[in-house]
Amino acid sequence: MIDDTPIIGAPRAGHRTSRRQRASRNPTDAWLLWMFFGWLGLHRYYIGDWKKGIAMTLTLGGLGLWSLLDGFFLTRRLRRINSGRL
Repeated sequence: MIDDTPIIGAPRAGHRTSRRQRASRNPTDAWLLWMFFGWLGLHRYYIGDWKKGIAMTLTLGGLGLWSLLDGFFLTRRLRRINSGRL
C-alpha cells in the first residue's frame, strides 16, 4: 500500500522554491569560476544569474570588459545572494 502523506518541508510538485530557500553560494567556487572561465560567464550561472550568463557566453564576456568589471562586484553580489537580499 502506498502512503500518500506529504513529506513535511518538501516543496509540492509544480512549485518552485523561493530564492531564500536556495543553498548559499561558496565565494571560493565563484572566484575560481570567474578567474578561469569569466570570459564565458560561468560564474554568473553558478550564482543564479543565468540570463546574464547566456549574454556573457554569447559576447565572450563583453570581449573581456564585462568579465573584468564583474571581478570588482562579485563579492558584493555573493553577499547579497547569500543573505537572501537579491
